[in-house]
Amino acid sequence: MRILFIAPTPFFADRGCHTQIYDEVTTLQKLGHEVIVCTYGLGRDVEGVKTVRTINFPWYKKLSAGPSKTKILLLPCMFVTTFKTMRKFKPDVVHASLHEGALIGYGCRFFFRKPAYVFDIQGSLTGESLQHNFIKKGKAGYKLLLWMEKFIVTRQFDIVFNDNMEKELIALGVKKEGYKKVRFGVNTDMFYPRKANEKLAERHGIDLSRPRILYMGLLEEYQGTDVLIEAIGKAVKKVPDLLAVIIGYPNVEKYKQLAKEKNIEKNIVFLGKIEYKKVPEYLSLSPVAVAPKIAPTEGDGKLYNYLAMGMMVVAFDRDVAREVMGDAGIYAEFNHAGSLADRIVEAVGDVSMQKAYGEKARKRAVEELSLMHYGKELEQIYYHLKEK
Repeated sequence: MRILFIAPTPFFADRGCHTQIYDEVTTLQKLGHEVIVCTYGLGRDVEGVKTVRTINFPWYKKLSAGPSKTKILLLPCMFVTTFKTMRKFKPDVVHASLHEGALIGYGCRFFFRKPAYVFDIQGSLTGESLQHNFIKKGKAGYKLLLWMEKFIVTRQFDIVFNDNMEKELIALGVKKEGYKKVRFGVNTDMFYPRKANEKLAERHGIDLSRPRILYMGLLEEYQGTDVLIEAIGKAVKKVPDLLAVIIGYPNVEKYKQLAKEKNIEKNIVFLGKIEYKKVPEYLSLSPVAVAPKIAPTEGDGKLYNYLAMGMMVVAFDRDVAREVMGDAGIYAEFNHAGSLADRIVEAVGDVSMQKAYGEKARKRAVEELSLMHYGKELEQIYYHLKEK
């Protein structure tokens, strides 16, 4: 089967949305399908992934998540690139990632009726725009974007989603037969429990004898980074030698300054951006992981990696985290720094609990969250749509 991915994002840039697309593509390739990704001119090529890029404006260098005016300008270019690629590649399935991808796919559908079209929704367009302060609730921009989102999700696409988007889709007017929930997966051959990489720890000044937690993700307010720094400050009062390993970008300097203001700069090591293929070795640096995301509808891909690594996970109690982890992790009160601090102190203070939760996490990842299982479910959706 020939599958065309529409990825209106600077693929590849070592962050959640991109790793999901990469994992989907490589898993479908392992299942014997031919896949091409249409994406922005910005981003780096990944070995083994066939990529067709649109032009890119010289001033556009944004690799982090979130809306921008330039992205809107790039949409017509993405449409032209996708149109040309479809005419040449003749796909059986068009897999549109993100709302912009679905909009491009909707346009292409007027010209190419034969392929099956799937919308891979990874969050709420309006909700995420609010979180990034791109629009203000109740204003004209908000109303326009909400109308556009409703238009996109009700265009008779077959919507595939993971984690917890069902309530959002129903609220937007999507009929139950118009979507299919598919639980995402993790590469359990790449992410698996291992001893801490001592050389890597030494290189970054990480003392493996100290109680440690680890966060990996974008350093943004909507990701819960501000709340995490506050929680670390509270936890340090009870565990003075606590060490937090923080992996991610952008805004590294901002959060270093915030840590300094809270007098906990010696309790945090900021490692910045790392390549996706190196992530497992970095995750080995801590037995405990934290997931402080406060965006209510966004997925949280890092949870899958944490579980597969056999880490004990502390997450805010939100629907997405419950959906992914079940009882294989522990939960703090949503968006509450004090509660998160308490759970962190509990986790780092009990090695036997770390081991028990780590084993439970790995078991869940292997038995219920494997990437190949996800790929086969996606494949069955494709075949079902082709038979319609």
